[in-house]
Amino acid sequence: MSEGAAKVYLDTNVFIAAYESAGARSDHAFWILSAIEQGEIRGVTSELTLAELIPGPAADGDDALVEAYKQLINDGPNMQVQPVTRDMLIQSALLRVGRPGLKLPDAIHCATAMHTGCTAIITDDRRMPKNIGLRVVAFGSHALSDVRT
Repeated sequence: MSEGAAKVYLDTNVFIAAYESAGARSDHAFWILSAIEQGEIRGVTSELTLAELIPGPAADGDDALVEAYKQLINDGPNMQVQPVTRDMLIQSALLRVGRPGLKLPDAIHCATAMHTGCTAIITDDRRMPKNIGLRVVAFGSHALSDVRT
């Protein structure tokens, strides 16, 4: 992994777009995952992501996708999967103070990104707070260039 590579947090919806969407939305998400695989950027996500990914395919009886997510959401050379710790839960609770619209899962994602030193969070969630010290980057055709700057 390139030490100078940007370290970015991947929200759950990046994985959903890559594996459950079609067209440009899926392509843009796969560009991000490929950049991580190639070491162009370093990725971080939370074990919470796995808990958010599994219910949809499981409800649809898509056991293959459930298994694919179990394999995908693991540490790798350029990808770090963080456990949900007590410190992150406390930080996520503090992030929610004064932000009534910030849901607990999103706060956990933000706290994990901050705790691991990410410079940005890549998400398609327009409700993600923009005033917490992380750049919020919408995944799309410009996401990779946005996180590299």
